[in-house]
Amino acid sequence: MRARPNAALIDVLQDAYAPCCNFGVCREARWHPSEGHIPRGFLGATGDLSGVELIMLFAEPGKPHTEERYDANASPAALLDASVEHTYKCFSTGTDRCHQNATWFLQQLYPALSFDEQLQHVWMTEGRLCSIANEIGRTRDRTCAKHYLARQIDLLPNAMTVAFGGKAHHYMQGVNARWIKAFALSPLGANQKRAKPSWTEAIAQIKARRRAS
Repeated sequence: MRARPNAALIDVLQDAYAPCCNFGVCREARWHPSEGHIPRGFLGATGDLSGVELIMLFAEPGKPHTEERYDANASPAALLDASVEHTYKCFSTGTDRCHQNATWFLQQLYPALSFDEQLQHVWMTEGRLCSIANEIGRTRDRTCAKHYLARQIDLLPNAMTVAFGGKAHHYMQGVNARWIKAFALSPLGANQKRAKPSWTEAIAQIKARRRAS
């Protein structure tokens, strides 16, 4: 699989397909592979981890797409690969507005690179790896972020994190990392007048850090 993340990140995330030890602990975690509900929504870091400059943090994956189904009898490794394959398709083709805005963001930072080349320098991930019933509601549960997100960020010491949206900001609390606040890339946050200026400001900060290094 050409978009397969670095093995160190796979080691962190593959536990979520065992299935995840938080099922039954996190009240909103959902494990229904045949309905599309597995941990998912991450992509990138396809090269050496030292070359990852940016972590794009979203809140959680949206509801599964109509055609999104997974084999409940597949191994954790096969489920992770299927998840990444679907996420790659969504971002590379611009399935939803969030995917379109994310690729616009990357294009401002890496205009000379193809999408596959951009993925060597960025890690896109979720504060919570499962879809939740209320996509636009608030959340207080940071169980998933503590178990998975913090370990992902620890593997990427050269990366600046941009947290998109209020829930992503919430998940970053208590994580020992430098990060930038921005509006969500998906509606409703993306519909706000201040959304695109917040993305542009984040891009400017990343470029400034790049020049200073």
